[in-house]
Amino acid sequence: MPPSGPRGTLLLLPLLLLLLLRAVLAVPLERGAPNKEETPATESPDTGLYYHRYLQEVIDVLETDGHFREKLQAANAEDIKSGKLSRELDFVSHHVRTKLDELKRQEVSR
Repeated sequence: MPPSGPRGTLLLLPLLLLLLLRAVLAVPLERGAPNKEETPATESPDTGLYYHRYLQEVIDVLETDGHFREKLQAANAEDIKSGKLSRELDFVSHHVRTKLDELKRQEVSR
């Protein structure tokens, strides 16, 4: 028979504290968390860059200009890396240039 009275309470107190500590520090269970479906194949892969979203927005705006879209599709990776494609930015429409300036202002303010 367990001891009763104050001595019995003192013996059970460490056990109760240990159980309480274990419950508080336990890893929470994920209940009903929906599984994320795979992203569609049409979405471009993440570049791992901090400014990936900004880069994607710039590309989307540039592709609205027909002349630049043709040059972008015809360019190879070396043309893009060397900056050869950047010369074509001088020939984009005023509307596209204005939109690019606005995107840059938004990115700098972040």
